[in-house]
Amino acid sequence: MSKHKAVSLKFLFAASFLCQMLMGAVGIAVPIYANRLNASSFLVGLIGSAGGLIYSFMPLISGVLCDRFKRKAFISASLLSYSLSCLLYSLVEQPYMLALIRVLECSSIAAFWPAMEALVADSAEVSLEETLKKFNVSWGSALAIGPIVGGFLISMWSIRATFLFSVWAALSSGLLGFILIVEPTRRGRVEAQPMNELKGDVGSKGSIATALSSIFLFSSIVGIIVSLFPSYATDLGILPFEIGCIAFGFGVARTLTFYEAYKIEARLGKLGMFLLGSFTLALASLLASASTSILVFLVCFIIFGFGSAICYAASISFILRRWGSSRGVAAGVFESLIGLGYFIGPLVGGIVSEHAPNAPFIYGFILSIVVLTFQLMFRGKSHKPSLARV
Repeated sequence: MSKHKAVSLKFLFAASFLCQMLMGAVGIAVPIYANRLNASSFLVGLIGSAGGLIYSFMPLISGVLCDRFKRKAFISASLLSYSLSCLLYSLVEQPYMLALIRVLECSSIAAFWPAMEALVADSAEVSLEETLKKFNVSWGSALAIGPIVGGFLISMWSIRATFLFSVWAALSSGLLGFILIVEPTRRGRVEAQPMNELKGDVGSKGSIATALSSIFLFSSIVGIIVSLFPSYATDLGILPFEIGCIAFGFGVARTLTFYEAYKIEARLGKLGMFLLGSFTLALASLLASASTSILVFLVCFIIFGFGSAICYAASISFILRRWGSSRGVAAGVFESLIGLGYFIGPLVGGIVSEHAPNAPFIYGFILSIVVLTFQLMFRGKSHKPSLARV
């Protein structure tokens, strides 16, 4: 790999880290800000789901476009747009306006991640899984740090300090992207790996359905955590910095799991990864629904981090490898499914929270059990000799 390409790939990892860190900081600030503006639980959920609605289809559009045009431009422009959304957050004082700005924020993110994932995959000089591991660790470690940064800035200064810091960081990174990113020459169609060369335990149709259900599950639960938990925890008397520490546990668990995910997959296979992820998400949701203490929430979020990382790592490698002929579209499909979960999870969670504050976690538990049962049904079908194996 040339020096310029090596610098470019390192910048891509750094930009992924920065973007996810800012998302974590802003993600914890917006629900707390909405709570301080006396927004109802339903409105807090609506703010989260508004972004999810945009994210359920925008990444697919972005993925198609970045396959036709420069991915470098998508990455840099999206960071500049994200900077603008954070500036607008710092200016508003009406809670319903947060939902509108959330649309702009998630539109920026929807342009960023498909282009980033496709460009990272195209820039890989070693195995796809090895490059994705480094990519997942880069943004996964930021997932741990972001809420800590947001909670610290809120506690030490103000919520607006979090937004203004994000404006500066995203703007700087976006401008640097135009200079440092080197986009590899497209080598035509990248062949997808045949289904029978992938390690797993389900047939081709079952593997697709299992992967899609897993993506929807972990994104729905993560959407509930990000959109509703900060406000819920605030009502329980948990301080912003303590909320950040709980989210830090989630991020650390997710990062460590990313680092070991493909070793786990080598032992369990794809289906084993999906089943393990669904089970742990069900367990964490059940524990969280009965929790009111910081320590128990920390344990729950560590389990959430492990389960969501297992599901994410297994599904992204499956999607990018299966549709290798058009990685922008593949990344767009993946991110759009995540967006669908981000939309439905907070929306349903916000509605049921009107009846009981812990109801979103109960919903997460029920959804996890349904998905786990669905995946087990495909596992039973996969043992029939007539079906191909992953």
